[in-house]
Amino acid sequence: MNQCVCGHDDHRAPLDKAEGLVLAGHLRVIEPLLEVVARDDSRWLGVLRCGSCGRYWAEDSMTSGHADLFFVYPVDTTDPHAWLAAARPLF
Repeated sequence: MNQCVCGHDDHRAPLDKAEGLVLAGHLRVIEPLLEVVARDDSRWLGVLRCGSCGRYWAEDSMTSGHADLFFVYPVDTTDPHAWLAAARPLF
């Protein structure tokens, strides 16, 4: 199996804000590959899909105290809308 350049298999949900910051940088790298599947602006959450491999990424945010930073992490789901409905912000 060829691994996609989005790095879905190389990342996980962040355990702390430092890991979230790394994933915010990763979002900037892979952002051109991602398309919005669903968003819940009331909770600053979303599900994105890689246009290359078709796998899903959760979009979340954290505050730096001065600004909101968006980051992504891989999710495995067959129903992105149900995943979003059940999801909670990590931070």
